[in-house]
Amino acid sequence: MKKAITVLCLSAAVLTGCQDTTNNGNENNDATTAAVTTTAESTAANITTEAVTTTTEAVTATADTETASATTHEADVSAGGIQDMYPAIYQSFIKSEFERVAEENNGLVSICYGFLDLDANGIPELIFQRGTCEADFAINVFTLDSEGEIKDLGLIGGGHTSFAYEKDTGDLVMAWGHMGAGSFEYMKMEDGVLKKSKEPYSFNFDNIDSYEDLFNEKGIEYIEFVDVYQSDFEAGATSWFYHTDGTDEKIKGAYFDYCI
Repeated sequence: MKKAITVLCLSAAVLTGCQDTTNNGNENNDATTAAVTTTAESTAANITTEAVTTTTEAVTATADTETASATTHEADVSAGGIQDMYPAIYQSFIKSEFERVAEENNGLVSICYGFLDLDANGIPELIFQRGTCEADFAINVFTLDSEGEIKDLGLIGGGHTSFAYEKDTGDLVMAWGHMGAGSFEYMKMEDGVLKKSKEPYSFNFDNIDSYEDLFNEKGIEYIEFVDVYQSDFEAGATSWFYHTDGTDEKIKGAYFDYCI
């Protein structure tokens, strides 16, 4: 998706002058009349030329001012455009990915998506899981470039993983757990690149009091996210909106409208 570029077209109308001279029929005054006529024509021509020059300069100055104004306005729109448009861009992308996976798997599809502003620029990154089950889930982080295009920051996880963040740093945390073992993978975004922010923390569920207590101890909190599942085209989709306070909402249909 490319931004539309506004083109400013300016049309200038140039004024022209004319001098109508007539002969009074007096033959004795032919020379005088001719001289007066010539002088009048010359004066009118000079006045017309000056008027045209002045008008042209004014139009040129106006064009320069309006062009500069339009350029500034366009820059302002470009700077604020992505701020206004990113929810629609992300929602369109999520919907298209949901439909793609469903088409490839006879209607079976499962996605989870949440948002976190990893580079603190006011436009959140999309943390997006898609596939059909825990065995083939893929989690990627997506961002928007300066043109509003979706950019993939890379594969960061798969099944049995939840979206979270570290409250002190704002770093993304992929909380993985399976078969009695678990780990926290910490990531941050620098210069448009997603990278590990510190060494992973691994643990065994037998050695902790509770998962919630461990989250509190490590200063980690879940990211609000939406889970959408569809078993086949006939059954249709069901969505669950999971909130950070532990509550959730069940929504009939595929819910793509959430965006921070």
